[in-house]
Amino acid sequence: MKNIFALSILIFSAASAGAGAGAGAEEPAWVSAARVEHEQFYEAVGTIQPRMVTTLSSKVMGNVLEVLKREGDRVKQGETVVKIDAKDVDSDIAGARAGLSEASSMMAELEKGLIAANAQKDQAEANQRMSESNFERIKSLYEKKSVSKQEFEQAETQMNSAQAQVRAAKAQAAGLVAKRSTISARMGQAQAGINKVETIKNLAEVAAPFAGRVTSRRIEPGMLAAPGVPLLVIEDETQLRFEAVVPESLIASVTQGDKIQVLVDALSGRPLEGTVAEVMPSGDALSHTFVVKIGLPLEPGLRTGMYARGNFPRGSEKVLLVPGAAIEYRGQLEGIWIDRQGKPV
Repeated sequence: MKNIFALSILIFSAASAGAGAGAGAEEPAWVSAARVEHEQFYEAVGTIQPRMVTTLSSKVMGNVLEVLKREGDRVKQGETVVKIDAKDVDSDIAGARAGLSEASSMMAELEKGLIAANAQKDQAEANQRMSESNFERIKSLYEKKSVSKQEFEQAETQMNSAQAQVRAAKAQAAGLVAKRSTISARMGQAQAGINKVETIKNLAEVAAPFAGRVTSRRIEPGMLAAPGVPLLVIEDETQLRFEAVVPESLIASVTQGDKIQVLVDALSGRPLEGTVAEVMPSGDALSHTFVVKIGLPLEPGLRTGMYARGNFPRGSEKVLLVPGAAIEYRGQLEGIWIDRQGKPV
């Protein structure tokens, strides 16, 4: 069979079609039909969704003091949107700071004592050196019978006493150093406690993680906020996507970057050119479909949740094309007249 062939078609006016071939009837017009390759599309349906959406919740428990935004309000990244009562945290911070102040005072006194102990140790070591030197001198004279035994024993006693003082001074300094380590650890714990409660206090002010619009407000002042309890829902309305449901038979032909024509009924069905951003790696086991996310350009009036349709290419096939004027409509039926041996049938 040839790819393209001519087919004679009769086009009648509405009057002539009803009157038949009587006198005065209009002559039919002859047109040609052709069989051509025609690209086929699958129309997938879905909804418009934001690329980024978040449900804010508190990381601390407390009564809500203020909810600064309502549905429809825009927010900036980092802007505070909910404030939670943190008076208990304030008292914890005061207690932790008092503990740090006490430990700091103890450290200051200990440092003074350590300076004095080191000075005492240095003096004791100097006395030890002098007594040892004097003992060696007296010992030499004693061996030469130049000094008495009493003088020798006195020098020895002085040396032993100086050595004992050095040991005592070193022990005292070592004890103060060990105590300093204990106080330093206590100060570190107090500072860590302060940092922890200050972090908790900062969490009492819930901020928007990105710029967008509040689409749902689920808490009011006076209500109890707790981890996991929704506060606000924020969407990034500047980056909307069409999430289409595509059958598994077509998913292999859909790749990231493909251009897809998207029709949004709420926008009078005017087409938008979208780009495939994501193809979900797993599908629905019951419906055997996959979700394809298609990025859309900024379009006035486009909103989250709108119904949309996307045309996905699915190859081409040969079809018979005829002029639109050759089609005759009778109720819900459509048909054409063809030429068979010079007669319309």
